Amino acid sequence: MTTTLVRNPELKPSRALIFMTGRNCEMYVADAIASVARQTHDAVHVLFIDDASDDATAEIAARMLNELFEGRHTYVRNESQFGKARNAHVHLRAALSEGDFVGVLDADDQLIDVTVLSQMANAYVSGFDVVWTNFVTDGGGVGQNGPLDPLASPRGQGWITSHFFSFRAELLENVPESYFQDARGQWFAAACDLALAFPVLDQTRRYCYLPIKAYRYTASNLNSQHNMDPQAHGLSSRLQQANAAQVLAKPPLPCKRFVFGEHPSGDQAYAQLRERMLRQAQLVSASIEQVTAALPKHIAESGKLSSGAQGWVMAAANQLAERCPRLLDLMLDGHQAEELGVERAWQLFRWLSGGSKAPNLLEIGAGPMAAPVLAMVQSLGGRTVSAAGDRPRAEALYARLYASGLEPNVVFAPHVDAAFEGIEGRFPNLGSLSGDLGNFDVVFVSAAEAGEQPAHATLALPAVASRLAAGARLCLWAPDHDALRRDTLAVWRRVADDLHYHDHAFGGVALCVMSE
Repeated sequence: MTTTLVRNPELKPSRALIFMTGRNCEMYVADAIASVARQTHDAVHVLFIDDASDDATAEIAARMLNELFEGRHTYVRNESQFGKARNAHVHLRAALSEGDFVGVLDADDQLIDVTVLSQMANAYVSGFDVVWTNFVTDGGGVGQNGPLDPLASPRGQGWITSHFFSFRAELLENVPESYFQDARGQWFAAACDLALAFPVLDQTRRYCYLPIKAYRYTASNLNSQHNMDPQAHGLSSRLQQANAAQVLAKPPLPCKRFVFGEHPSGDQAYAQLRERMLRQAQLVSASIEQVTAALPKHIAESGKLSSGAQGWVMAAANQLAERCPRLLDLMLDGHQAEELGVERAWQLFRWLSGGSKAPNLLEIGAGPMAAPVLAMVQSLGGRTVSAAGDRPRAEALYARLYASGLEPNVVFAPHVDAAFEGIEGRFPNLGSLSGDLGNFDVVFVSAAEAGEQPAHATLALPAVASRLAAGARLCLWAPDHDALRRDTLAVWRRVADDLHYHDHAFGGVALCVMSE
């Protein structure tokens, strides 16, 4: 849901207070400060806290601040290590008068969109209270940040700690000291971003997510928590996970600013109406499944419903529009190169949602079906990335996704020579994909676009084998390429007969593979 508040043109752009902390960041701190200086927003004050570094961080930071932010910075050096949570409670709280909103930037990271502070300032002038963005890592990964439902409590929505996160300065004044401390009364040493964000988010529902990659997170910093823990999960150490659980277990602070006014009644009434509509949609969905299951086999496999079932086609279309509104945007944007009927779209959506969890999907080729597939997975709460060996096609897909409000995680992976079972060809270099993306639950291969030639699509299975999660599924989308599907099936079945294969899927246009 998008919340729009009316901007008051008489208000001046908000002043930004950049809360920057760092310890032993001498390799990164100069670039971090310089990235703030490049911002197009002029009303900026930097609060820099050196957290008892024993390298040259303090000296470099002091020099850069004096050069780039003379008269517009506050420099603090802790004699002993505080940690970000304590620094926020002590030093940030003391400096709140320097800004109208606070932006959180670590001293080993960078702002990479020079307009982000200006965009945030405009959002605050419009009446929002919390504004955040997405991020990329120095290893090429892309964050999975996104919007929050403004009609529900932020706790329990699966919100990911966000770079670049900002909030109206006055909200910090209402956060008790205990919210920065663990169950033993010790200052949080990890998950400090969450400890700062959630009590701020509790107090308001006026959220604004800017769908831009505004921040570069230095995941390779050896001093980061996840790099010091050999059993870390992705970018989270065990200590971060344990502290995050304690943060989320604290009681939410009272909300005082609602979307539809200063009282919760308006939000609650709208939320209840939406909940009733969702339940009705779920009932319709269940009915559609029952009818589809009862259809004769030859009709179900053909992907075509009889004329007497057009009412169910309309019901399926309504379900798709309700559950995946961005798909409607894509179907009407004039760029859909391949006809995607309602029946086939519904079958594909049900297949993508068939796992036990939100899928982590890799699309290969940036083909004409890439955008609808990515839209469906994102609507299911899953992660997506598209890898293409053709740069213009990758750029075109990125632009289309961005214009439709979708996360445009598209990677140009140049073709490399590959061979498998006597088949030689050129296929995107999937080895260049960041390890941050994890293993994939679903792989969707646009056969005609995946390799340099359609026949090279047979290289897809061996190319992704090392990145498949347990129970993974693969779809080779190859309309008008019956011979390609037939030959590919023969090769794959010869070397992996323990997999389950279904040719002529989705009305005869795809070869589907399941590992269990």
